[in-house]
Amino acid sequence: MRSGLFSGVVRHRRFSPVSHQFQYPMFMPLINLDDLGQLERQVFGFGGQWYQFARFKVSDYLRGAEPVNQAAKAGIAEQGVALKAAVFAKLEQLTNEPVSGTVLMLCQLRYAGIYFSPLNLYYVYDENGQWRWVLAEVSNTPWNERHYYALPASDRWLQRQWLEEKSFHVSPFNPMSQRYYWTLKSPSTKLLLHLDIHDSQADQKVLDATMLLKRTPLTTASLWQHIYQTPVQTVKVVWGIYWQALRLWLKKVPFHSHPDTHQSSAATKETEHFPPPSNNKE
Repeated sequence: MRSGLFSGVVRHRRFSPVSHQFQYPMFMPLINLDDLGQLERQVFGFGGQWYQFARFKVSDYLRGAEPVNQAAKAGIAEQGVALKAAVFAKLEQLTNEPVSGTVLMLCQLRYAGIYFSPLNLYYVYDENGQWRWVLAEVSNTPWNERHYYALPASDRWLQRQWLEEKSFHVSPFNPMSQRYYWTLKSPSTKLLLHLDIHDSQADQKVLDATMLLKRTPLTTASLWQHIYQTPVQTVKVVWGIYWQALRLWLKKVPFHSHPDTHQSSAATKETEHFPPPSNNKE
């Protein structure tokens, strides 16, 4: 289970109350947290130091976790060990099950000192290489909150799961009365994530999001090729969020205020784990 660089497209489609869709190119590294020290030595421009253009800064992930806090000034290899421990601790907290093994992290890096990622995925495999969990770390803007979902996996094929009621305010154009339906596949030569969002009351699909990426080796050449095409990926992500929000506002999509306006902007929210009603393969 090696690290790689995944690139492709992210597509969003809204079906109600108005039709709206967009598609953007996207690239994200998939990092085996045990490989961070080796990657820093082999991939020019990637590393844990402040001057690296594509920087891995451990405090950008699982913010507030004790292992992450303790490793903030450590070397990148030690930061990987700490983040791995934080992933296991978060999953154990959400599922009440022991977790160990290997963690592959699909994430945004800190490019030119700027970081934001709406979604990081931590794929967890046991000591036998069997895919067991995905920890989804969701962030919103401008509130800068975090929310975590523990998604079980029984094999390397598509895994579907209902997460009952939406419990995190991601977009002011989406009400809280929604359900998420995840479809994922263990990364190989391709990486798939599909999310259907349904209105809880009408049980009607209102929008979906799809990320389909292809793998290339994570090398100096591949990293800088993508940086050349999109110098600051994280700025592009944030710009895209606000541009699409403006388009929805112009289409008069109803605006939903944050449900907890008194909560700190640095708050971290959590969710419980809900076991899937069934496993489906495709």
